[in-house]
Amino acid sequence: MRPDLAYSVGIISKFMQKSKVSHLAAAKRILRYLKGILDYGIIVPATDKGKECKLVEYIDSRCSDAEDKKSTSGYVFMLGGSPVVWSSRKEPVMALSSCETEYIASSLCACQATWMVKLVEEITGKDHRAITIKIDSISAST
Repeated sequence: MRPDLAYSVGIISKFMQKSKVSHLAAAKRILRYLKGILDYGIIVPATDKGKECKLVEYIDSRCSDAEDKKSTSGYVFMLGGSPVVWSSRKEPVMALSSCETEYIASSLCACQATWMVKLVEEITGKDHRAITIKIDSISAST
């Protein structure tokens, strides 16, 4: 799923059973957005043989939702400056602080990063160095 749509579609899908006019308006807005971006896509640049493609992961999480008190976290892997894998999900557990929310997201993403490094090594046939993981939390990154 496209990351620019995942969040908004996830929010309005929570109200499918008891939808209101405002939810229909939100769904129509998403469809108008889709109609306007039909010709857009993700461009993966060609790499030269001597040029190295770096794998970088960005992680972010948002503290608890007012309705169910669970946090939402997401990540995106960039390979050579282009997004190749992304995800956003509601955490299955409740965190007691924003630092704990970042730790939960970071541990999940570290597992995904291990898998991505092995995949890049298999595709390129080269040993990939350490992956760069960027977190926006000072307490979680130390």
